[in-house]
Amino acid sequence: MSKALKLRADGRNDEARKVLQEILLAEPRLAEPRLELAWLGAAREDWEEAEAQARLAVEILEAGGQWSDDLEPDQMLAFALTLLGEVLVRPLEEGDLFLVDRGAFTEQWNEAAALFQRAVKLDEENEDARRNRSRYRPISED
Repeated sequence: MSKALKLRADGRNDEARKVLQEILLAEPRLAEPRLELAWLGAAREDWEEAEAQARLAVEILEAGGQWSDDLEPDQMLAFALTLLGEVLVRPLEEGDLFLVDRGAFTEQWNEAAALFQRAVKLDEENEDARRNRSRYRPISED
């Protein structure tokens, strides 16, 4: 994992992604490599990949599958929820889904808003979650 993080820090994202995928081939139940893959997917604007990896990481963490002890479990889950929320709203801000399918836009926006709210409840010190909770408030479906 440290090799992948070093590669990512050096801007060698494709190599980092390969290392992370190798880690997951050996142990698919790890959340941390999935969070890194979600970040790398978002950096490439591959929103489907980023969302899929972030959702899997959240599922693993909710089941108690945290591997690293760098953060408390609630902090790690709050981080993952915030990342997933960010992955959900970023393409909404850049695309035209609002004009094409307002219902789908509202559903995705509100899911992200709920993720940010949940993240803040888990970790009130998570500045990204707090900032996003303020910025992405639920939209009423009126």
